[in-house]
Amino acid sequence: MKHLLSYADGKTLYALRQRLLSLLPRKKPKGVFIYVTSGLLFAILLVLLFFSSTNATYMVSVDGEVLGYTKDKSLLDKIVSRLSEEEAFRVGAEVRVGSKISLQKVKETSDDVQLLEPDKLGEVLKGKLKFLAKGFVISVDGKDVVALSSEEEARGVLSDLRTNYIKNIVEAGHATVEEVLIKEKIDIAEKEVPTSIFRNRDEAARILVRGTDKIMTYVVQRGDSLWTIAAANHLTVDDLRKANPEIKGDFIREGQNLNLVVPNPYVTLASRETVTYKVSIPFSVQVSYDDSMWPWQEKVIQEGKSGEKEITEQILRENGKEVQRIKISEKIISYPVTKKIVRGSKQVPAMGSGQMVWPVQGSITSYFGWRWGSYHQGIDIGAPAGTPIRAADSGMVSFAGWNGGYGYLVKIDHGGGKETWYAHMSKIAVSVGQKVSKGEVIGYVGSTGNSTGPHLHFEVRVGGTAVNPLNYYK
Repeated sequence: MKHLLSYADGKTLYALRQRLLSLLPRKKPKGVFIYVTSGLLFAILLVLLFFSSTNATYMVSVDGEVLGYTKDKSLLDKIVSRLSEEEAFRVGAEVRVGSKISLQKVKETSDDVQLLEPDKLGEVLKGKLKFLAKGFVISVDGKDVVALSSEEEARGVLSDLRTNYIKNIVEAGHATVEEVLIKEKIDIAEKEVPTSIFRNRDEAARILVRGTDKIMTYVVQRGDSLWTIAAANHLTVDDLRKANPEIKGDFIREGQNLNLVVPNPYVTLASRETVTYKVSIPFSVQVSYDDSMWPWQEKVIQEGKSGEKEITEQILRENGKEVQRIKISEKIISYPVTKKIVRGSKQVPAMGSGQMVWPVQGSITSYFGWRWGSYHQGIDIGAPAGTPIRAADSGMVSFAGWNGGYGYLVKIDHGGGKETWYAHMSKIAVSVGQKVSKGEVIGYVGSTGNSTGPHLHFEVRVGGTAVNPLNYYK
């Protein structure tokens, strides 16, 4: 029987029948014996065919690649049919298999023959089978990029590109977009293509403007930098900037979402928009002098007022990036009004002796000249807060008040172009225009303005230029 089975496994039914007949006696049978013999042979043939078909093993190949083995010959058709239905549902069109599927009977004597369970065979086939379907294909410069199930959807994608572009680049009520063009040659045609390029409307638009529908993001963590994020994701900092054009400088904040996919657009959206905006025209200052007033005195005889003009420009952009700006018109809405000031020019008489007293009881903590990479224009004298500060020489108070980094500041004009400055006070004890004598209390030590602790910053200026105060204490 083994001999017959092995023989039947590779031959046709006719060949097997002839072999069986050859095994019978050569003597011509008579009557009923002929019918019995024929029936017996037919029964044997059916048994052999049954065992041959039920024990057969089939090798499954797709496009020449062996995927696995199965004993169920009908299983392959069922899986392919189910996968075809799934793909047809996904793309919204009738599909056909575009891969060459082969089912070949093999012997189980080979060690390489490993049978696949039905679910596993279906999983392997799903990853390898290629399907084709008729769709409306959007081509860019002759290259098929995406396909959609209907012409309405395909043309809707192009409409969406323009709508989304305008929405993203134009502030409401700020500009009028006159046109948005696609620079590349775009065609829409119905043709049979691989279903792998079928997309829905949103995905198709994203692919055209970004080059991919893949979205990968990263949430910035405490301590992150552009360099560390780029390195961890196999990008360069330039790549990260291209993927996130909204990044300004190197600043990123914790919790911020960063795109990790660098755009490589299929299309270039070029727009021409007209923008109208208003800008301020600064006013000028006109100064006149009055020799009856001291130099620190001034009087405003006309307040200044900024003007305003309206500018209309045409902006050309490509993929949202401004490439050119052309001024179309400029209209003055209101002219600026000049600010007019009268400033004193009365010369302060020499009041000081030229010999200065030490302004506060304390020791020098920082000297005149370069320190910490900047030029120190005076000396710092350390003293407890509230220590009295005295005028280094007789003169007239030309300034008394807050002055930015100096904090509370007093300036004394000693005449002849010489001034002394006293900064970081906690309290001022004099007023502008007041005459003070050498050694008179003018304020108290503090730490106002840009100060690291209680001290007096003391300057001597001649003709407006700071000089070393210690030159006056030799």
